[in-house]
Amino acid sequence: MGIKKAIKNILVRFSFGMTDVLYRRPYIDREDRKRLHLKDELLYLDLVITECCSLKCRDCSNLMQYYQTPCNLTSESVISDLRKVLDCVRVRELKILGGEPFVNRKTLIDVLQFLSGEYKTRVDSVNIITNGTLIPDDECINAMKQDPGIKITISNYGELSRKMNELMELLDRNGIKYVLNDGSKLWLDFGRPVKYEMNDLFVKHQYKYCYNRKYCNTLYRGGLYSCPRQAHGIHLGLIPDNRDEYVDLYDPAYRSSDDLKQAIMSVVRRKDPVAACDYCIVGEYIYVPRGVQK
Repeated sequence: MGIKKAIKNILVRFSFGMTDVLYRRPYIDREDRKRLHLKDELLYLDLVITECCSLKCRDCSNLMQYYQTPCNLTSESVISDLRKVLDCVRVRELKILGGEPFVNRKTLIDVLQFLSGEYKTRVDSVNIITNGTLIPDDECINAMKQDPGIKITISNYGELSRKMNELMELLDRNGIKYVLNDGSKLWLDFGRPVKYEMNDLFVKHQYKYCYNRKYCNTLYRGGLYSCPRQAHGIHLGLIPDNRDEYVDLYDPAYRSSDDLKQAIMSVVRRKDPVAACDYCIVGEYIYVPRGVQK
């Protein structure tokens, strides 16, 4: 039995190696050393302000398609969470997203105004992620114009991004930076949020090279999570709620901002997979058409 297991492990390692060569390790971590050595700074942080989306993508890796009664998060709750984090650590790039962030215009405006105040030096840049289906109103445009560090990333889903050209013209007129993310016509498939019977070696390898856990640490409903799939999966009741795998910002066990900072940095530097990794197959490198609507 021991020989069979050893041979199996060798074959699994070989298959991983071949996959990495064929796909050139799309999620290779060029910032690993920075992440491990920074003491009070996050390279990236996703800030969720809404579960509502103007699209219903079947293969959304963030699990938005599973919300039956999605909600807009209130300005008060989002800003309270953000203040908790920024009192402990700086953030190089803060991504504001949902769902579709322009759905929740009031919270978006309030967050941008908050970031232009006393916490301005705690965030280097703000990136608002939109799918090109909605046009922000004048108040929202004015809020985005306050800070030259704000940019908009427009995900181009072809005909689904029906307001994309109008949005780009509006941003051009107002001098707001934007990036058009044409990307590929394919998405990597993260799979349905069910438990997959993958061996430990696969799960560890998947976590190690996962894009989301490196670039998408997520701030959502009072918690700081490794990735958005973990955050939403737990909230939806689809993924186990293991309290030691994320940070509850309001846990009284954190008696000082330094305690909370250490907890946040431990999530960012975590080397072991979280339970959500058992409910994900991104490491299989299966591709699906992007933006397919349910």
